Order: sequence, then structure tokens, then C-alpha cells
Amino acid sequence: MQGSTSNQGMFWSQAPEVFEQIVSWLDSDTISGLEQCQIESKLLENGYELLRRLLQTKIFS
Repeated sequence: MQGSTSNQGMFWSQAPEVFEQIVSWLDSDTISGLEQCQIESKLLENGYELLRRLLQTKIFS
């Protein structure tokens, strides 16, 4: 059971990092030259990664 708790902590700690990366990217000048569909595509990709990390937290709890 100790391994599960350790994995849960690892994935949970990574989820906020992914969220902060998304927010930072949206706040950066990097997106100013992108089309809306490109921004949405990147948000979907990163959003799925965030959801994956949150789900792994639940699975390994």
C-alpha cells in the first residue's frame, strides 16, 4: 500500500505543474501568432495530459 500512496503523491504533485504550464503558455506572447484552431489543439493536448495525471491520482490511491 505504501507504493500506492507514493505514486498518488507523485501524480498529484505533477497535475498542478501541468496546469501552471497551460496557464503560463496562454499568458505568453507565444500564442499571439497562432490561429485559434492551433491554440485549441494545444489546449486539448495539454488538457488531456492534465486529466490523465488527475485520473492516475485516483487510480493509484
